[in-house]
Amino acid sequence: MNGLMYGYDPSAGFYTGNGPIHQSYQNHYPSTFTPNSHLNPYTRQNYNNSQQINELQQQQQQQQQQLYTNNYSQQSTNANVYNFETSSAATLAYYDNIHARVRSNPVTNQHPNSVSTNSSLQYPYTQSPGSNLSERPMSTKPNGQIDPTFLVVPGTQTNRSSSPYQPSTDNTVVLTSPSPDTMDGDLSLDYSHHTMDSLIQRLVPTDTYIPKQSFIYPILLCSRMNIRPSLLFNQLARLTIKSITNMTHERSIRTMNNFLYVLSQWTRTFPYDFRNNEMISQLEDLFKKITSFEPTLQSDVQHIYKKLRSKLKALDFYEEYIRQLNKKAMYNLTQLALVTDIMNECPTAIIFAQQLTHIELDRLKPVGAEELIQYFIMKLASEEARAHPSRNFESEQITSDGENSNIKSHKLVHDKKLTFCLEAYIQWFNRLTFFITTEIVKHTQRRSRVRLINYFIDAAYECFRLHNFNSMIGILGGLNMQPVRRLRKTWEKIQLDKFQQLEQYMNVSKNFATYRLILKVAMEEADKHGWITDKIVIPFTSIILQDVYFIKTHSKDYTPDSGINLKKYYSMAKFISEEFVQCKQSKCSFERNDEIINYIITSPTFNEDSLMLASFECEPPGTILEKEKQRSLQKSVNTPS
Repeated sequence: MNGLMYGYDPSAGFYTGNGPIHQSYQNHYPSTFTPNSHLNPYTRQNYNNSQQINELQQQQQQQQQQLYTNNYSQQSTNANVYNFETSSAATLAYYDNIHARVRSNPVTNQHPNSVSTNSSLQYPYTQSPGSNLSERPMSTKPNGQIDPTFLVVPGTQTNRSSSPYQPSTDNTVVLTSPSPDTMDGDLSLDYSHHTMDSLIQRLVPTDTYIPKQSFIYPILLCSRMNIRPSLLFNQLARLTIKSITNMTHERSIRTMNNFLYVLSQWTRTFPYDFRNNEMISQLEDLFKKITSFEPTLQSDVQHIYKKLRSKLKALDFYEEYIRQLNKKAMYNLTQLALVTDIMNECPTAIIFAQQLTHIELDRLKPVGAEELIQYFIMKLASEEARAHPSRNFESEQITSDGENSNIKSHKLVHDKKLTFCLEAYIQWFNRLTFFITTEIVKHTQRRSRVRLINYFIDAAYECFRLHNFNSMIGILGGLNMQPVRRLRKTWEKIQLDKFQQLEQYMNVSKNFATYRLILKVAMEEADKHGWITDKIVIPFTSIILQDVYFIKTHSKDYTPDSGINLKKYYSMAKFISEEFVQCKQSKCSFERNDEIINYIITSPTFNEDSLMLASFECEPPGTILEKEKQRSLQKSVNTPS
């Protein structure tokens, strides 16, 4: 997309925003618009969706009982974008039990570091035959320090040049997945003595053993709750290198080839981990030593490294794009806010909803799965630090209250979160809500407000039809903000049938039961068609975060035998993979209009106080409380800071 705001990096698989802001938009506003007297006629969009709604309601009735049943062992599980595997009915039964609880139970307020004592959360796993690899002891560097000697690769070729590693430009190499007969057996999730050492040891490949992808994914995703990724990488590399010390050269090559497969899974699914300078330095040094040890592995090493660098570069472009947008939005705050409105830029609600969908996909696809976990790790750590400013978390030992008093572990010092893709997505949702409210209350003429409210209701309905639930709820949130809801005379002129229907879909009763059912039907439909173009599902991000938090806080971190609760790892990984990562496959075919998108994401929005003052300009205060509110706001505005 030459010259436009958004660029597309095929290697990254998502819009990176590596182009400049569209020049035709900078400092340009339509001159034909007169503030507060916008007479652009708007006709409500006619939808003939009664049959579709009836079919959906029938599906809801048929699936309602099935959705809130804990016995899901007969259901099949679709493969997700990362080929996350499930192999036993017992495992499926457990996952679905967790998912049913997430969907049907509201999150309760809980102390960040407390462990749920809810005994109703059972794990119906049965002991499955597994390798003893998960129980092998492993010695680690004391005090959680990285061992600098892990990069010493045995062999006669370690004296080669130590110049910095440079990736090859050849991108024709394709890594071959290991054959099924080299994969490990099923891991017993009922085993209660898993330690982080034993789980890391299970990640270590040999010449005849490669960990399954269904094990690699949850461990790499969720182990960050117990160990820093940089330390995990260091220990994994050190143990793998150590394991080939007494092997024949042929066995060593097979082991290193299998190790590259594990590294390829890590760099492909969680590339943002390697934004950490410590990790990328370790990886480059490791690759340099591997190619020195066995030159035939250089092509695979270069392929992995090049793909990783491409994804990190795409992340850099995206974050720089977000920074440009924020600067543009700050610049626009100095401009006249009433020079135009969305109906002048985008005359139809359908096109507006389509452009919102483009924005949603641009924001959704860069978000890494690990960010959902890191978000709460950093948030809870920050809250705990504020609550206990004098406590030394780095050295303090914590003991569970009342039970398992022998369980002691050092408070984990996590790697700093080095991306803000999730935060940018949350910021976009908040902006959309304030954008909707601002567009309405900046008009003092009631007929203009009526046209805009009808316009946004139609846009929300179109977002629902497109399965863009995040934008739909953002629009409804803007319409329900107090500065708009209080405009009684304006709402008297509004056709409320569609609005009430949409609010019914988002009813909060039974933890958004209706919305969850609609989302489930949309996900199944998209998966049935292989997530082809226009089979879009964009979930409401807030509920995804709520559910991740529920699983994180309502499942114990450790078993009664002081072992890692591996079931929690698998449950959280499966939920994030199926409910969030799959949606990143969504693609749309409708035309992109960057002029409209520029307006939506950079036009100025009012803060809460300004919105209320503008609302009082639209319709004077009608109650004593509103009059007091208006006087208070006017006084605060007129008082010099």
